[in-house]
Amino acid sequence: MPLVAVLSITSCDKTKSEATGDVSFARSAFVALAKGDTKAQDMIDWPVFTAPGENVAAKYNAIPTETEKAQFRGEYVTGFATSFRQTGGSVDNFTNWTVSFHDSTRTEVTAQSPNGLLKLTVSERNSTEKLSAIDVVK
Repeated sequence: MPLVAVLSITSCDKTKSEATGDVSFARSAFVALAKGDTKAQDMIDWPVFTAPGENVAAKYNAIPTETEKAQFRGEYVTGFATSFRQTGGSVDNFTNWTVSFHDSTRTEVTAQSPNGLLKLTVSERNSTEKLSAIDVVK
């Protein structure tokens, strides 16, 4: 599992101050995922979610039943958190959380870390923000 990721936040017709609020969502979603918090499962847009070097959505969409999908979601969050910790990751290492791009379809949120720039993508599904991608730029 990748240590850090890109988070783009997608939201329709947001104002600049609303886009700034996306920083809070992006950070909360990443922290929950990195800590293995079960609430991360509800913050991820599983049908489109990607992480560095991994098309999580393709795996998720291939799962035939909702029971198996629920199991996958739990295992992914636990696995991500375990990998993050085993590679020396700490959510405290991420600083300068900011909106790096905003338009009517998405807001990109970035944070600096010793291992590179974390980029997060969140999409809006059913009027709810969801983390849709994680990536790291070295």
